[in-house]
This record gives sequence, C-alpha cells and structure tokens, in this order.
Amino acid sequence: MSSRQKSGVFQDSSSVTSRINYHSTAFADSMPGLAAPGATSQRLAHLEEHGFVIITDFVGNPWIPVLREAGRRITEACAPEYGYSKLDCSKGYVHRAKADEAWAIRGLIHPAFGEPCFAQFLGSPDFLNFVDSWCDLKPHELEMTAMLLWCNPRKNEHKLGWHRDATWWGTGEPHRAQRVDRGSTLDDYSEEVEKIRWKEIQEKNAKSLQERNGVSLFLALVDEECHELVPGSHKRWRTPFEHDVLLPKKMKDMGVPYTPSWNGIDPLPDQVAIRLKAGEALIRIGSNIHTGHTVPEQERNTLSIGWSKWEDPNTKEPMVADARYAWQLDPAVREALPHKWMKIAWDRWAEKQKLGETLEDRYTEFDIERIKGGELVGWRGELERQAVEAGEKWEPFQTLS
Repeated sequence: MSSRQKSGVFQDSSSVTSRINYHSTAFADSMPGLAAPGATSQRLAHLEEHGFVIITDFVGNPWIPVLREAGRRITEACAPEYGYSKLDCSKGYVHRAKADEAWAIRGLIHPAFGEPCFAQFLGSPDFLNFVDSWCDLKPHELEMTAMLLWCNPRKNEHKLGWHRDATWWGTGEPHRAQRVDRGSTLDDYSEEVEKIRWKEIQEKNAKSLQERNGVSLFLALVDEECHELVPGSHKRWRTPFEHDVLLPKKMKDMGVPYTPSWNGIDPLPDQVAIRLKAGEALIRIGSNIHTGHTVPEQERNTLSIGWSKWEDPNTKEPMVADARYAWQLDPAVREALPHKWMKIAWDRWAEKQKLGETLEDRYTEFDIERIKGGELVGWRGELERQAVEAGEKWEPFQTLS
C-alpha cells in the first residue's frame, strides 16, 4: 500500500466493503482534515496535488432530500418508453446510452421540467454562501454556467471512455458536441503538438487554482462511487500506458506512434473511485484522466452545479451554442429564474451564444429521430416543421430551404 493510501487519502479495496464490483483497486473518501468549509489552504493543497478534493459542506443540508426526490422524478420521466408523455425532455438535452436510457440530463432549470427547486437551490443563500467561501464572489458578479444531473441507466452497465476534459491534441480549441473535432492528421497527435497543448493546460490549471473565478462541483444526492480518476494525472506528463488509453483508435490506425499497453478492460495504474455520501461533493481539475461508471443495481443521483465569474461585456460576435447548452437559450428559462440577479447572469451567458440552424445544433440523436418520425417538439420553429414534413429525407446538418 502506498504512503498516500496509508495517510487515508485512498483506501485499498481489500479493506472496504463495496456493493459493486468496480474495476478500481482503491477508493477515495472524505477526510476529517479537510472538513473545514470553504477554500481552505488544506483543501486547495489537496486539489493541487491530487487533482480533486471531496468536500462535506452540504452534508445534512435540508436541500439534499428535496433535490434527491426531484432528481428521481426527472430520471424516471426521461425513461425512453415514455417519450415526451411525462416530461418534454426535448426542452433539455438528455445523454442516452444503450437502449436509449438516460445517463446525464440537462435542462433541469427549464420550466418544462417542472422542478423549480433546482433553480431555487442555484440561487439560494446556502449555495451562494458556498460559492462566496470558495471564490469570493457575490451574486452581482456571476454569470450562468452549466447544470446537469448524473444518473444511471436502469437496465445496463454504462461506462464512458477514459478522457480528459481538455483538448490535448491539434489546435487545442474546445469542441462542440455537435461537431466534435478529434483531429484528422498525424501532426494533430504528434508528441511535439501534444507537449505544446500540455504546457497550455498546465498554465490554465495554475491560473484556475490561483484565481478561482468560478466553481463547479459534483454534489451527491445519494451515496455513490461512480466517478473514477487517476490522481495526479492533471499535472504530470502522461505515461506510455496512458497514451495508449487516451489515443483514439482512428489515430492509431492512421499510424500515430504509441506503445500498445492496455487491453481495454483492466484498471489503470493508480486509478481510484471517488466515494461520496449524500451531501458530499467532488471538486476536481478536469484535465485529470477520468471516467464515469454506473451499474443498474446502484442509483446515481448527482447534481453538477456551479457559477462562473462574469469577466467583461462581450465584444465578440456570438458563437453557435454547443448543442448541450442550446436549450438554455430559451427565454422561458430566463423568465423562470427566481431572482433578478439570476436573470442578469443568464443575460451575460446568453449574449455570447446564438442558436444553431440545424437539428444537430439543438438536439440529441434521440430527439432528432423523433422529429424526423413526425413529432413536432423542442423549439417547434420552422426548422423543426420542415424536418417533420421531410421525415427520413431530412439530411444531417441540413438547414432551412
């Protein structure tokens, strides 16, 4: 057992009882030494060293059972067999796995979802006090950011591929869900280019830790251990083994040099599962190597929530919104926000975005197929009407005629 495990940061799986046969060989739990609220020096040091920290600021908070039950209702309503009969999920963006089961749900603050508690909690003194304790930010300084609910498919195991939430190849530009650019040339994945991107990622990480111009956390509404990561992988050069794990198969087939190391099944060296109790939350640095892993027999009901600091008035032309966030441009979202300052925060976010002109810019594949099948849903504009009329003749990324 490593010295870090002996210190209590990580526990060997042989010393704990888990209801799930996870691939991880170790687990990370909350620590008494990190219990003091806010951005303490101990918490920040742990975050900088390991790439994550587990906080306990919301344990026992009365919002947790309220959000838990709302999350369960939404997850149930998004089951594929209901289509849009229980909840018009085309007003959000529901990530679906095998058999169209939901594994992540966006749209929680849209009034069509019928659960105002999510917007209320986002603007509550309890959550704002936490944001202030972590970032020293007040409501008038905030800009809207993303919110989603992590859930588990009820019938099938689901696991994402190992990845970083950072573009470590090519130009380094962030990608949008509807037009994912994973690079197309050998140069995009050359070690020279990768090292340039890695230097940029390190600089961004350091700035983020120092300035803390926002915070996003995974707030567990039930006990869960579904997030897996490799501690410290956010700040060191990847190993040959990790390069094999991260490198897309397409680029391997094209001839990008790599060392075959992983069979696609075995645990990664040093990986841990983050074990959260209800009310505990994970704050992490997204450039660490991580994945999500759920099984039908254990509920996942975890809220990803946060605020960002508003920088300056936007002087650039609005960009087509990432399809995952297009729903949030609906003015109905703004009107449903419970406070004036939240509407201003929405305005600051929305002025940088514009709604795309294709179905792929607005919807998941599940919604697109239903629109082409004759259901007028989502924005219900001329684009959707023409797609309904055209049916299967409607082409990918087709625009209005």
